[in-house]
This record gives sequence, C-alpha cells and structure tokens, in this order.
Amino acid sequence: MIRPRPRFVARAAALLLALTAAAAAAGVRVEIEGLTGDEQDNVRSRLSLRVRAEKETLDPAQVRRLHEQAPDDIRGALQPFGYYEPKIESTLEGSAPDWVARYHVELGAPTRVSVIETKFEGPGSGFDPLEDRLRRIPLKLDERLKHADYEATKKRMSDAALANGFLDAHWAVSELRVQPEKHEAQAILHLETGPRYFFGPVSIEQEGLDPAFVQRYIDIHPGAPFDPQKLLDLQFRLSDLGYFQAVEIDPRRDEADAQRRVPVYVRTTPRPRTRYDFGVGYGTDTGARVSLGTDWRRLNRLGHTINTDFRLSEIKNTLGAKYNIPLGSEPGESLSFNSSIETEKLEDGDTRKYTIGAALNRRPGDWTRKLYVEFAHEESDFGEQFTTADLLTPGLALTRSVADDPIYTRKGWYVFGDVHGALKNALSSTSFLQVRGVARGVYSPLWRLRFIARAEMGWSIVEQFGELPASQRFFAGGDQSVRGYAYQSLGPRDSGGNVVGGKYLSVFSIESEYRVWGNWGAAAFIDAGGAEDDPGPTLNKAVGIGLRYRAPIGSLQLDLAHPLDGDESPIRVHIGVRVGV
Repeated sequence: MIRPRPRFVARAAALLLALTAAAAAAGVRVEIEGLTGDEQDNVRSRLSLRVRAEKETLDPAQVRRLHEQAPDDIRGALQPFGYYEPKIESTLEGSAPDWVARYHVELGAPTRVSVIETKFEGPGSGFDPLEDRLRRIPLKLDERLKHADYEATKKRMSDAALANGFLDAHWAVSELRVQPEKHEAQAILHLETGPRYFFGPVSIEQEGLDPAFVQRYIDIHPGAPFDPQKLLDLQFRLSDLGYFQAVEIDPRRDEADAQRRVPVYVRTTPRPRTRYDFGVGYGTDTGARVSLGTDWRRLNRLGHTINTDFRLSEIKNTLGAKYNIPLGSEPGESLSFNSSIETEKLEDGDTRKYTIGAALNRRPGDWTRKLYVEFAHEESDFGEQFTTADLLTPGLALTRSVADDPIYTRKGWYVFGDVHGALKNALSSTSFLQVRGVARGVYSPLWRLRFIARAEMGWSIVEQFGELPASQRFFAGGDQSVRGYAYQSLGPRDSGGNVVGGKYLSVFSIESEYRVWGNWGAAAFIDAGGAEDDPGPTLNKAVGIGLRYRAPIGSLQLDLAHPLDGDESPIRVHIGVRVGV
C-alpha cells in the first residue's frame, strides 16, 4: 500500500482551498442613487468596494468589510464639492458570487464660503498687477465651497507673483477652515512675495550662425521684470527657427547681482546642416506616390536656406525649389524665391505649368501674411479645348490657426484667404481677379468625440474664361473636397461632356468622429459642393462612414462615401491623412 507523502497532502489541501475560495469569489454590482455629474463620478472613483472588485477577486469577508467602509468613502468623495454631512443608506444583498451593494445618498445642505481673506504681503503688497488678480479669483462669497476653486485661487496668486518676478514668494498663511455644523467655510490666503527680480544679460551658445543674426530673435531685455513665460517663449522662438536640434534655457538665480538681475544662459544643439526626406504612399486623389525632399538649413552665417521638393504620383508630378532669406525678428518671416514645374492629369485632360516667383512672408500679430508675385506659363488640355496662358499674378494671402494640438487637434480652427489676379498685356495673356477662402474648425464636447467642419469658397472675375488655364479654374470632388465623387470631377462641362472647370466654388462638410478603442475610431460625414459659371453653384451631396487611426503623423482615414447626385458609382473609397485642424 502506497501512502501519500505529508508534503504532497499539504500542497493538495492548499490547492483545494484556493479553488474553493475562487469558487466563492465575489462578483459585486454597485448601485449609487441620488447623485449625478461630477459628484457621482468622484464617488464611483473613490468607492473602494467598486474599485477593488474591478481589479481583483474579493472573498465574502472582504466584501462585507469594504461595504462597511463605503459610507466613509462616500463622505470623503463629496467633501471637495462642499457636502460635509450627507445622509447615506446602504444595503448589501445576495451572496457570493453575486453581491449587490446599494447606496442611496442625500447630499444635505451645502457648505458655503462665508469668508475670503486673500492678500499679498511684503514688497509686493499694493502692487497693481498682483492686486488685479485678486479681483478675479474663482472663490466667491456665499457660493457653495468647492475645493478645486480654493486650489485654483492659490495657484492664481502664486502664478501672479512668479509671473511678475517675485521668485521668493511663499505662503505665510494658507488655510481652509471648514465648520460643517454651521455649513460655513473660511479661506485665508496670505502670500509673502519677497523681493522682485529682473532679467540680466542673455548669453547664447551656438555655432554656424552670425551672433548678431541670432540676437535678432532674443526678445528678453536686461532690466525687464523676470517672467518665466518669457523664457518659455524664447525657447519656442529659437526652436521654430529650424536651425537647432535642442534649446536649453538656464536662468541662474544664484548668480543674480545686487539689483537682483538674473543672468540667462541659452545652450543650443545644431541640427544637421542637410536633411533628406523620402516617402511613399497612396491616396485616392493622387494614386500611388513617391516624394523626395532636401533641406539645406545653413547656407551661410545669415541663416539662408534652400528647400527642394520632388513628388511623383499617378495624378500630379511636382519639382520645386525655394530659396529663403530670413527677415525681421519673428520666426517664419522671410523673403523667398521659388520655381517649380508641375504636370497634372485632370478628369478630362491634363495641364503643364512652369512657375517662378517671389514672396514676402510676415507675421503681424496673430496672422501670417504673404505678399507674392508669380509668373507662370501653363498649357491646359480640356478635351476639345487647348489653352496656353502666360500670367503675371501678384497676390496677398492671409492665414491664422489656433489649435490645442498641431497634429491631432481636439479644439481649434483655421482660416485662409487669398486674392490674386493678372492684367492683360502686363506680361499676361488675359485679365482676371480671383478670391478664395477656406475655414475649418474642430470641437470636442467629450473626450472620445469630436466634430469637424470645413467650408471653401471661390469667386472669379475674368475677361475671357476660355483663356484661363486649369490652375485658375475651380473644380470640386475628391478626398479634400466632396467625397463620393472622383477627384476634380465636378464642374461645368463642354459640348463633349468634358469637365472644364468653373468661375465659382462652394464646398461644405461636417463630420463626427468617435474614438472606439485605443487609437481606433469611427466617423460619419456629410459633404456637399460644386463648381459652376454662376454664383451659388449647385451642390452635389454625399454621405459616408469612415475608419480612423490616430498615428504620430496625423489621423489616417479610410472613408466609404455614397454620392446622392449624378451617376457616380454607389460607393467610392477615399484614403488620406488629416493633420491638425
């Protein structure tokens, strides 16, 4: 007879006990009544029974203990919203593995702010920029106490002191005195500012560029009040120039002189002098494509640059070069000279364009302004019509954008406007004036949801429309226009049915996008647009759904669009990338 070893018996018993415990493990459903909004969300996140039941397996003893602890969890979660004496009724029903824990909450009378005592003490006392901040604090007398408002008031006071150069500011008194039985709270905040500091000299370590050239972009002046935001702005300004791989700002407070002037040291790491970009891809507006670009970032010590761009695709081919001369004291301001060769297949023809030009790029305020002049020779074939045009076109373009994220925008907008024209016999074969405007916006009411809207309008005044080349005519249809229709397939047609473009353009789109899981999302959209020879073109409409993937380069899009007008195919596939707004 074989007898089991004691160690084996012990292990078997332990395993049997573990399996029994797992079988009796608790599945807990938590129900909370009487709360909504932020209060309910905070209670659910602070309720230990709910949180632990989602992460681990609880035995019956743990369930009962956490259930007894739940009223304290609820009270603690409601205090930040000013409710210190809620009435809580709790019940625990069922048994393992199907527990039901219910909590009915009556908030009771809220605690209100009865006293607000905020002041700056020391050298900053009575300083107008600081006192002005005290007139717009989040805390309000006689309103319900919210701990978030108290913390926001503290932050606003300390941020104001720091932004005005009071680097030694500290709290002399920082108290929130709550009297739950009286439903009253007192906020006492006294900030000792200490002395005020100022900017000292700014020293820059860099190589390859003329020091006087780099100095043009330094907007910190010795003797100005010390402001940390100025340092951050300087870092962005120097980074935006495109010459530096990294920019480090080091204010040396310990080296401040007797006048409390803080020297600032800037250390830079240069980018490689030359950069090459190579890419391959596919888009339904372009077909398969390949691109090659080069940047010569520092041709000389004055920061001149050359950019070249070669793009080859089934639809459009481009070879271009641009020479940039930095101007002024703002990144992006420049005088540029450009040349390009373009060929493009149209819906019912093709076009070839050769361009040379110059542009003055400025940034007055929040806008980017471009004054330009271009001379172009273009040959366009529209089915039955062949057009050769020489155009000298001066123009003005204005751009402005605001976005919380330049790659994947959740809240922001973009506007663009352009006006240009030509005069016959002034190095031009015809006269015309054209205006074009684009507006886009993104809004996210919820974390997973965003709405995207866009509109594009164009107007032309032309002496002889038949003399205008393809680049100065309006077409609609395609990934960036009206989905559901082929690229540039919407517009007036000649007697042979060939699309020849129009004088006016109207395009509109609205889209909702919902992130379903991780970086994956789904979208639904409505597009409408058209191009005609009369104002107010007939709008061709389409509806569709799409798949989205959030990538480092932007939002990758796969759309299925159904046109509602014309004799297009029932479903058209669109593939593209959206970056920013």
